[in-house]
Amino acid sequence: MANQVQKVAYVDSKLGVSLPGQQTTRVIYDSVVATAAGQQFFQFFTNFAGKNEFQTNLTTNKLDSAESMVIKSIQIIMNSATSNLADHLNLNITVGNQVIVKDFDPSFNCSSRGLSFDRLHSGFNSTTNLELRLLTDIVIPPQVNFKAELTLGNALVAVNDDITLVLKGYGRIFSAGNSF
Repeated sequence: MANQVQKVAYVDSKLGVSLPGQQTTRVIYDSVVATAAGQQFFQFFTNFAGKNEFQTNLTTNKLDSAESMVIKSIQIIMNSATSNLADHLNLNITVGNQVIVKDFDPSFNCSSRGLSFDRLHSGFNSTTNLELRLLTDIVIPPQVNFKAELTLGNALVAVNDDITLVLKGYGRIFSAGNSF
């Protein structure tokens, strides 16, 4: 079984990425603000207009031609006085034209609802912040569109409530080396 470094190198070589790159940890995030009370559907990494560096760290929904990433964990943070993440959720992550996380309910990893998926901890004691570690490496190759969709099972979201989706893992970023 390949480790995360080998997996991202394999995908990059299959795509013909030969530019020099530096290995690094990688965190990408996007926040979406509820525009209506009771909103249940949120789409991440699709609209970056008008967002500042605290709302997203990307300007487009694809990585640069010399960058790639392996997603190791997913974190969802809700900034709401009325709603929480303990109710059922439905998460889908799409890379290219393939749904790589389909109809996944990460809500079991928040508060003390049950066993965590990753078996590294017994769940957060927070109903507004959940994180789960993936057992399978998910690769985001360079220059490939990606997005995430989250559906909430409750309708208690208020206008201007904020939900942030964070993807954490290992990556490769552009390194000029001696070429400049």
